This record gives sequence, C-alpha cells and structure tokens, in this order.
Amino acid sequence: MAFLSRLNPVPQFPSYKGSYNVASFELEIPVAALSESAQKPPPSAASISTVQFRVFYPTSPREHVSASEQSAAGSMRAEDHNEEMEKEAEAGGGKPHWASSWFQRHARPKTPEPQKSVYWLPEPHQREYLSGYARFLGAGSGLAELISHVIRLYIPRVLHHIALPAVASAPLIPTATDFKFPTMIFSHGLGGTRLAYSHICGSLASNGIVVIAPEHRDGSCPVTFVKNPAQDTAPAKVEGSEPESGEPGIDASSAAAAQTKPGERVQVDYTPYDHQINEETANGRDRQLEIRLWEMSMVYSAVTKLDTGKLPASTAMFDADTATRDSLLSQFTNKLDIRTPGRLIWAGHSFGASTTIQLLKSVYYASSLPEPTPTTQPLFIPDPTTGDDTDSIPLGAQITATSPALLLDIWCLPTLSQRTHALFKLPLPQIGAGNPRRVLCIMSDEFFRWRENLRCAKRLLTPDPGRRRGTEEHKNFELWDTDATESAHSKFHPHNDVQTPATSGPPGGGQLGDQIIPPAPTASPAPDAPAGHAPDSEPRMFYIKDSAHLSQSDFGILFPRAVRKAVGHEEILDMNVRAACQWLRECGFAGQVAPWKSETGGSVLDALKKMEIGGEEQDREIFEGQVERWVRIAVEE
Repeated sequence: MAFLSRLNPVPQFPSYKGSYNVASFELEIPVAALSESAQKPPPSAASISTVQFRVFYPTSPREHVSASEQSAAGSMRAEDHNEEMEKEAEAGGGKPHWASSWFQRHARPKTPEPQKSVYWLPEPHQREYLSGYARFLGAGSGLAELISHVIRLYIPRVLHHIALPAVASAPLIPTATDFKFPTMIFSHGLGGTRLAYSHICGSLASNGIVVIAPEHRDGSCPVTFVKNPAQDTAPAKVEGSEPESGEPGIDASSAAAAQTKPGERVQVDYTPYDHQINEETANGRDRQLEIRLWEMSMVYSAVTKLDTGKLPASTAMFDADTATRDSLLSQFTNKLDIRTPGRLIWAGHSFGASTTIQLLKSVYYASSLPEPTPTTQPLFIPDPTTGDDTDSIPLGAQITATSPALLLDIWCLPTLSQRTHALFKLPLPQIGAGNPRRVLCIMSDEFFRWRENLRCAKRLLTPDPGRRRGTEEHKNFELWDTDATESAHSKFHPHNDVQTPATSGPPGGGQLGDQIIPPAPTASPAPDAPAGHAPDSEPRMFYIKDSAHLSQSDFGILFPRAVRKAVGHEEILDMNVRAACQWLRECGFAGQVAPWKSETGGSVLDALKKMEIGGEEQDREIFEGQVERWVRIAVEE
C-alpha cells in the first residue's frame, strides 16, 4: 500500500499530528446583514458585498487516544451528546451527519453517511483558482486559461482532487458545558486564499484550537469570488474618500458588481504591483491594507455572532442545506473563548502578519493618534458605536495589551507608507505594556537572510520602534517627516540593501519561492543569534534553518520541488505548530490546548508525533534552544 501511495500523482498532505481529528466548513455572510454591529466599509471595499472565511475545528479524539485520556480533558459522555443529536435528527426526519470513525463507533447511526472531503482548491471554482495561480506565477491570461483547461481535461485528479486530512461539516467535538475553545483569526499573505494555509490551520485545530481563515478580497488572492446577496437589506453605507487611481475598487470587478443580479458571483482577480514602489503602487498597497483591516473587523463581528448563536439567516454554508447549517452552527454557541477581552488570538503570514500588526495598533491606539493630514489619514479607525450585542464585546474592547499575536514571516513594506507611519512609530500593544511574551514571531531562513526586512521586523518588535537609530541601515525607516516621494515606503526594496545580493526576474517570478518579494539568494554574513532563552523584555523571535518564505503555507508541502531553498517541509510546518501550541499554553491556554508529550530519543519528527491529550505536559524544549534547526533571533541589536 505504501508503494501504491507513492505512485499517486495527486499531491498529498500528511496527517495532522494533534490529539483530535479535524473538520472544516466555510461561510459567506452578506455585509449588509452585519452592518448594524460591524465597521462601515471604506470606498475601496464598496464592491465587496460579503465576507467569506473557512473554519477549522476539532471534531473527535484521534483513535490512539484512550477513553480515560479523553475524560481527563473534560469531555462529556459522547454517547449522551450523540443520542441527543440522533433524537433531533429523527424528529426532523433526517439522519445524523456523522463524519468521523470515532463518532461512527459511538453513535451507531442506522445508516452512516459517507465522509465528505475538503478540497484544497476552493470549490466550486477550482478551475478559476487554478488559472488564477497560473497568472499569479507570471503566465499571461491566455496561457493561464490553457493550462487550466489542459489540466481539467487530461489530468483532472492532479490538482483538482488534492484533499485535506479533514472532513467537511462534521460535529464539533463534545466538551463539558463550561469549556471554551481557544479561537484564532488567521490572515493570509499575497497569493493566499482561505485554504492556502490549511495545514498549519488544521494542525492547530488538531490541538484543540478553532481557527478562522478569511479570504481577503483586496486583490491579493490569485482570484476570488464575491456573491451578490439577495437585496433583503439596504446596502452597507460607505465611509471615507473615494479611491484613487491604482487602488483596489477602481477596476472592472467594481463595475461588474453594480450590474450583478442577486445570487451571481463577481470575480476579483489578483492585482499585480511592481516591487519597486511608485505612487500608483503605494496607493494600491495602502488600499489593500485598508480593505484587509475592514475585513478583519467584519470577520470578528461574524465570529462573535457565531459564538452567540446570532448569525443572520442569509449566512451561506458551502455544500450544506439550511437544516445542516443550523444544526452545525448551533454547536458553536457559547463555545468560543472570545467573550473576555484579550482572549482572541490574532495571526497571519507575510502580508497577513503586517495586517495583524496594523490591526492591533489601529484599534489599540485609535484615540491617541495625532490629528491626521490628508496624506496621513489612518487606514482604519474603529467605530466606537459598533457592538450592539450585549452577549459579545466590540473589537475595541477585544484587542488589549494581552492579546496573543502570532506573526509568521512578517513582510514589513505595508507598514511603511505615509498613512501608516504614525502607527509604525508606536510599539505593539503587548510589547509597549510590558507583555512581550504575548507575541511570537517565526521567520523563514529566506526572510532571515533578507537583511533590510529583518531589521524592520525586529524594529517593529521593540518597545520603541519610533526611536531614531541614526544609522545607514535604518535610514529608510526614519523618513517620517519628509514628503510622500521620499517616504520609507518608496525606498524599501531588497535591491537597496547592500548586504542583500540582487535577484533578477519579473515581479512574481516563475517559481513559488519568488512570489512575495525576492529575498537574498545567498547566506547573509551576519552571524546566527545565540541559542538559549531570550530576555524576558523581548518577544520570542525565531527562524528555522533551510526554510523558505512559503514553507509556512501549503505550497512547500504540496509542491516541494517548486519551493526553493527549503529542506524537510513537513518538519518545518510541524515546528511552527509545535512552537505556537507551547506559546499558547504559556499565554494562559494550557488547559485548552492539547498538552505536549514527548519521549527521549528519536528524531525531531518522531517527537512531533507524540502530541497526546491528558496530563499537564509542556514542550519547554522548543523555547530553550534544544531543537535542531530552530534558532533564536535577538530582537535588540
């Protein structure tokens, strides 16, 4: 069987290594249905009529976990839970939708329904996403369509049938009444989608975390689709100034949105920008970030409604009827750990990491920013009037100086514009308030070697990023008081760093390793940081040797030959998950995240497979410099 598996032409994911089986579903919710309790959209988001995200969550204990260990985690009797669901299904004339072998054994339904797969290319537009990825990698529109058409006709299983090691729309794992799941919102990077980071999101879910993965409609996806909802509510009011040339929102998609009938979908293509910043590109990146910040606030509003059981009736769940949708969503009522300020976990990769930084600062410092000028207007100002639900808390109260923030391979350029420089000079709320361990930053080796970006990322993690360093290496980050043409945004580029050899090729390149910004192709002369504990005054910052920028996404594990400069893609992802889980245990989620259980001896990968439920095991080795390839970065130079 192992031999036959190697002959399978379809790229495959490894199994998640946590204590739980994983399920997933996705929702699309009309903006108008959330408008009373959510941020009003900026003009650049006028054509975005819905918010869309995928949810990863634990559905059942893995088979190797014993019943006693399950009980130790505070789970209620599964038979009692399943009998209640069987009665509800029988009363409704339907059959329970069991999706995992654990539920099949314990619930014993008369006719178990088959499991449904979750496919990596987002359905139902797999061909369009494949064509979008081809364009994103540098192929022209005609060639991209041809590539997609050929694959669809002749080798349809190669990419269309890549399936996640998760099942669709299975029940949420039963727990004690007062148990709440740690909840994370994960923002994707350039070229990402709601499924492009499925393995890290699913791996976290296998350790007991509910992960919400939005799909940004800002032109950073290879392609995405916005469903025009039925006009049963008034369109959301748009606030702010009109978009300028080069900004998302002024394109064919916007014009098409106004002409689309209810129920039809508008295609939003990837918006390419040159890595060498000019005025048009700077405007575009600003507006992309502006849309992302608004979308993150919308997703937060939707997640609070999921937890309070008040999602609007117009919420659409992919591949599910109304009864299935309502039955599954009801299981999340009062089960997400988001009703206490500072408990929601914020995370992102690359552009998603800078989105997370900007959101945290925009909300936390909203009332303390100086009076803006026309060129320094903030990209996001939280509406103090939002949050009409007494069972939930508004975004402004949720983001605190103790909010956990997981930052993967920070791409700093979006934080360096004229409109973001006021917040650039302020520290992350956690770091400024003396809680640096609430921030975990994991860089790839590829971005560690991009010295200019690394210096900026380290500066963002200091208590005083606005302090002038006055050195040649920091001059591009200290052009705050000059006009727009001399901003750091216009100077920031790998070719400007004398320690970073230039790379050739067009933006986007022809290989997956070149998608975001071309980092250094050779090792930096700077020495590695010393191993051991980071000072308590610093956030934890690490990089993984021989890893690429896309190693933290699904691309490395699915297409290892296409992602350059990386070794052991599965091990790289597992170390990211291992560190994130231990960090969350130390952030106050020890009783909710599956404990770590390792044995002496064996390889690192063997140890990563020992995550089991039960007890109070901690994985302290990951932060003590005892894991091969895992290297601490000193934040203060």
